[in-house]
Amino acid sequence: MRKRFPSEKEEYFLGALADSHLDKERNELQIYQKNVGWLQMMNALLFEIFGLKGRIYKRDVYWLRKRNKNMMKRILELQTLPISDGKCFVAGLFDAEGSVYTSTSSKIPVLDITQCERGLESLHVSQRVLSNVGIMSHLNGPYQHKYGKIPQYHLRIYGKRFSQRFLELIPIKHVEKRNKLSRLLEKAWTPHSDSLKVA
Repeated sequence: MRKRFPSEKEEYFLGALADSHLDKERNELQIYQKNVGWLQMMNALLFEIFGLKGRIYKRDVYWLRKRNKNMMKRILELQTLPISDGKCFVAGLFDAEGSVYTSTSSKIPVLDITQCERGLESLHVSQRVLSNVGIMSHLNGPYQHKYGKIPQYHLRIYGKRFSQRFLELIPIKHVEKRNKLSRLLEKAWTPHSDSLKVA
């Protein structure tokens, strides 16, 4: 029997679930984001995969919500499948929980994906995917941040060379983050050992 793998759209959706809450008792999916445009894209993806659309609400952040028994059953089934290519999974995870900044100490670009213990396996999967396409990353943590309630782990990519490769190979859909990374790379200098320095 042929092994089933998620499609690229399903992989992206699974990665993006890092910023979601699955209420299995109520068969409800909730996804939170500051960027409403990305949530609208996720709602369109929800329709493409499940034939359903949720509603977007505004509280402290934007909030996509959908309740459906068959949807929840399929999400749980998808989560049991092995990730194949993985680049779309990493893109979904980065779009949901990633950030881009310049290191205050070494002045090099840093890509940072943050997860708590529950999402640690997603970081391990992402690190393997990145390694397979020649992108060096570092898994750091756990850290107990000053205002955080639970320890956090960080998957970080340091330096212009690997950040540029990430931009070229990982299909980022979050327009704001993609544009920010592009601008940062345009300004970044390229030291001899930018791949070896850490923030």
